[in-house]
Amino acid sequence: MTEEQTSARPRGTRDPMATIRKILEAARKEFGANGFDGTKVEHIARRASVSKQIVYFYFKGKDELYWELLKDISITTNERLLRIPFEDLSPEQAIRTYLEDVYDIYAEDPLIGMVSLDQSMHDGAQLRSINEIRNLQKLLADRLAEVVRRGQAEGVFHPDIDSNKIEFMTVIITVGCLSSSTMLERYSGRNWQQNPADTRTFALDFIMRALRK
Repeated sequence: MTEEQTSARPRGTRDPMATIRKILEAARKEFGANGFDGTKVEHIARRASVSKQIVYFYFKGKDELYWELLKDISITTNERLLRIPFEDLSPEQAIRTYLEDVYDIYAEDPLIGMVSLDQSMHDGAQLRSINEIRNLQKLLADRLAEVVRRGQAEGVFHPDIDSNKIEFMTVIITVGCLSSSTMLERYSGRNWQQNPADTRTFALDFIMRALRK
């Protein structure tokens, strides 16, 4: 925080970092419940128990708050996936572990799936490009690409497969399984996801079968 911001701080904000955390947590809950279009700054302020003036003091508006949410999700997700010991695993084990971690990340925090669907409808309008995220994404993409090359050299993976396709289809299938089950059950009248663990296993096996030569 700059000296200018400190001197202009609204009354009642003795702990600015705690206030910022409250606002961001409130924004996370509001965006998770209502999406970007359905969320208003006044709702975030009310949930955070602060005034709109204080929200606008720390953030330019709804777009910046949403971007902070997206940034946190992206950094946290990529850092977790980069902890996979890709080089110590066989190609199939490495990709399977990656698929499991992606699925579990989305399952553990339904907000991530909500945000993914929300940004799909907005063509990623709230996404920004910053070096920290780009560097993490490139590092993960490079490691996945190396695993795929190893698998193809060993005759395990189909030669037409590349790591970009794996990343893309993993997210599409994961979000579909976790976010669309209720809609599909109402549409079809069938309870097709009686056991979430079975759905997880089937989804990951489905992707792995598509990769094999």
